[in-house]
Amino acid sequence: MSFYTSLTGLNAAATELSVTSNNIANSGTTSFKRSDAEFGDIFASSSLQRAAVSTGSGAVLLGINQNFTQGSIESSGNSLDLAVTGDGFFPIKTSDGSDLYTRNGGFMLNDSDLLVNGEGNLLQVHPLNPATNESDFTQVTGDLEIKRDLPATPTTNVGLDIKLPMAGAAIVGVLAPIGINPADSATYNEKQTISLYDDAGEPYEATVYYQKTADDTNDGAGNIQDLWKADIYIGNSAAPAGTTQIIFNSASGAISSPVADLTIAASVADSRTSNITLSLNAVSHGKGFQIVSQTQNGLASGALVNIDVGNDGLVTSTYSNGQQLVAGRINLAKFNSPEGLRQDGGTKYSATATSGDVSFGEPGSAGLGTILSGALERSNVDLTAELIDLISAQRNFQANAKAIETSSSLTQTILNIRG
Repeated sequence: MSFYTSLTGLNAAATELSVTSNNIANSGTTSFKRSDAEFGDIFASSSLQRAAVSTGSGAVLLGINQNFTQGSIESSGNSLDLAVTGDGFFPIKTSDGSDLYTRNGGFMLNDSDLLVNGEGNLLQVHPLNPATNESDFTQVTGDLEIKRDLPATPTTNVGLDIKLPMAGAAIVGVLAPIGINPADSATYNEKQTISLYDDAGEPYEATVYYQKTADDTNDGAGNIQDLWKADIYIGNSAAPAGTTQIIFNSASGAISSPVADLTIAASVADSRTSNITLSLNAVSHGKGFQIVSQTQNGLASGALVNIDVGNDGLVTSTYSNGQQLVAGRINLAKFNSPEGLRQDGGTKYSATATSGDVSFGEPGSAGLGTILSGALERSNVDLTAELIDLISAQRNFQANAKAIETSSSLTQTILNIRG
């Protein structure tokens, strides 16, 4: 019987050697979690056997348990290298649709502008509410896309908010109103230039010329008003693309009635296939001409220049045209018992009945760590401790082998007596 007892000890020591060797081999593996072999004794006895004279029957492997303590954080120069500081796993999906989880945050953009790890597994995120940037955890996860290039956006809306001067004489002709001539500054009081974009994202200029047509005029109902005209010219066009009238109360400077939106017709010859709507808000005041604000919704095409991942997992991409987009939010997965996860190699895990069901939460929420961009989590293997375990396992193996040798010698002696 002692042969088999010592054999279980040899197997236990060999298993411990294997587990320790695996820990040492992966001491440099990103986000690797060390394992411990847990053993139990074998003790078999019947109900009629005296406990005081029962002997054990060796050792048995109860399980190989992973230690999910935090590994040290190593900085890198890649903003898509992500480390979890605290509990949680990155949810990923394999090419065959399997859901896996990992602590290895070494991600990159593939040729389809999707975030993947080194094995091509796709990082999974939840849909975002565009108004609040909060994740909708009731929806299934999907791939995280970060566009490398943004197409051009032609200008279709322009908003102007200005202040025109109360002072200044009106520009009037002797017999008829004087038309605005962009080449003659005597025909207008003020001008404003706006940069717009055509269908190809190429910039072009539009200029609004303001002409005071009447100063302190009576409208016949006792209202003293200043009258202005605004003409908008596209590029070097000889004719205005649109014109409108602005009427102010001469005393208060308030506009008498809102200015109707001005529509600038599309011009295929100028690579503009959409109309432009110009909204104008104005007041008159005792100072000079002022531009309070001018906005337009057009953009040139843009190339990706930066990706920022916040501690809360929010991913923001910045482009060469100055536009910033929220690409998504990286949420973390958690389990009631992460030690029950099944190892699938490559520091990836899959859920089991022992680990419990997966749940998701935003980084930094209850029970979850935060995300650190530009860093990776190192292995939590302590080489000094592993070398001590290696020596201990070696001694255990040698001792059990010696026990077998001694048992063999005793058996041989008995056989010699009988012989």
